Amino acid sequence: MAHPTRDLHGPAQARSVRDLFQTLFAAELLSPSRKLWLFFAWISDVEILDNSARRFAAIEPDWPAAPIRLSQVLGALLARGTSVRLVIREHGHNEFFIGRLRTLRDRYGDQLKWVVEKDFHAKGLLGDDYFLSGSMNLTFSGISVNGEHLVLRTDPAAIAEQAEQLEFQWEGRMS
Repeated sequence: MAHPTRDLHGPAQARSVRDLFQTLFAAELLSPSRKLWLFFAWISDVEILDNSARRFAAIEPDWPAAPIRLSQVLGALLARGTSVRLVIREHGHNEFFIGRLRTLRDRYGDQLKWVVEKDFHAKGLLGDDYFLSGSMNLTFSGISVNGEHLVLRTDPAAIAEQAEQLEFQWEGRMS
């Protein structure tokens, strides 16, 4: 059985990149992964879902008719029981988002863990049935401006291999 792979290139496909993130996170909200890994050298509380027309009201009725940011989506996933793991580079840019994570951890405890690593540079998103990786940081510029390349994989063997690697390399270092 073939497992589709999708390549995206920014900034020419910036709309497709935004649509892909919206689709992946909407799918997560509907059918949450047991554990969601986000690993980005630079990360911001970017707008992930366009709820301006309230198209996600059936998923989260209390969300405003406005763009929904990454921290709000992660909060909704934590409320659904997903364990969220993040690996982030040690850099001043990431401090604001780490502050948002602290607020979520106050509510959800060890369900949310992260590690900040001095020389970390990898980028990706791993759920139960997909693996997104490439050169893009999860920032406005990464999504919309920079020349980036992303690869979406749905092959269960590739997903399992990446999950095993993340668990081995990072889970024991999370706080």
